[in-house]
Amino acid sequence: MAVNPNPINIGLIANDGTGDDLREAFIKINQNFDDLYTTYVESTTAVNLGTSGYTVFKERVGTELRFRSLQVDPLYPDTIGLRVSEDGNTLFLQSRQASIRFTDGTNTITSSVEQVVTFTGTSGTSVTANNSTRTLTIDSKVERETTPKLGGNLNAQGYGIGNLLYLNDIQMSEIEEVYGWDFGTTNKTRTSIIDLLINSVPLDLGNIGEDFHDIDFGTL
Repeated sequence: MAVNPNPINIGLIANDGTGDDLREAFIKINQNFDDLYTTYVESTTAVNLGTSGYTVFKERVGTELRFRSLQVDPLYPDTIGLRVSEDGNTLFLQSRQASIRFTDGTNTITSSVEQVVTFTGTSGTSVTANNSTRTLTIDSKVERETTPKLGGNLNAQGYGIGNLLYLNDIQMSEIEEVYGWDFGTTNKTRTSIIDLLINSVPLDLGNIGEDFHDIDFGTL
């Protein structure tokens, strides 16, 4: 069936015998009507092939067939790319591998979504992953450190530090034994440590044995 109208040859002048005869003329008339009927707007539509997925054709409005546009999802801009060929006849879709990045502020790890990234801690840190709540808990406690060290001065903010066992490799029990002096009752009239030692009685210096450690009282 013809795509374009099939004109009837009417010759150069009337009855010159160069045009179509009546039969041929009416055959062309029928073909033209058939073409007109099949291209009539009410019978024209578009069909999406296949039974699954999303359709490209959306609707027909009057003489206009409307199709959905193909765009990169703004929610996932790095997962797919679209490109039109130079001649404009082909649409290329490029699938990009999604990735996830982690950073500590200085170093960055980039990993694909299929790879497993493992979080580990030091001896005093535990890392727990909960798949049901989709949470990752990092718990750090000094009490779990086997060899804790300070990187700077410790500010106790007015709080005491108790339960010490050693102080510079000296057991606290030895320090308590050496420095367990009884200065008696003191009052505010004492002006110096010498005044306190001379005038405070009784003064019990305890027993000094072989385990006595050198004490430097400074220069008097």
